[in-house]
Amino acid sequence: MNDGGPVESEMRYADELTADVVREVGDFLLPRLERAARTHPSDSEEAITASALAEAVATLVLTLEGTITGRTPGRGRVREGAPPPRVPAEEERRVRAEVRLERLREDWNRLCVLAGHWRSVPGHQDSRWRRLEFLDAEDERRYDRRRAEGRMEGHVARPPRQG
Repeated sequence: MNDGGPVESEMRYADELTADVVREVGDFLLPRLERAARTHPSDSEEAITASALAEAVATLVLTLEGTITGRTPGRGRVREGAPPPRVPAEEERRVRAEVRLERLREDWNRLCVLAGHWRSVPGHQDSRWRRLEFLDAEDERRYDRRRAEGRMEGHVARPPRQG
């Protein structure tokens, strides 16, 4: 279903994920969960479940936003006179970037699974809030190469039977 927002998502990879789209999902889910919690007595299982799920969604949204923007809640300031941080080597930066994208993809996919339960509710943007399979375009190319190589290995000519 779509509420008049973008019809199709151009987002295919974790490196394209933005804080805006993460907030869209949070803005869609959180009012519904909070309303569900308020419609039941606060000590009921329904209210507790809705409140717990709202807390999980809010935490996931904040975690995703922090990973995307590089700002995390409560990050401390560097003390005056402290030595400058070590500059990571190129390989270390590459690995950190890949780990960051993997974390983004995994957390986004978790949020999409949660939002998917509301697929039939007006305002859900199924075409936009989709799971991501790849970190970036290069990750997809590597996957395609591995698949092609796997198919090639599976089609090795067998020697003729003797008999």
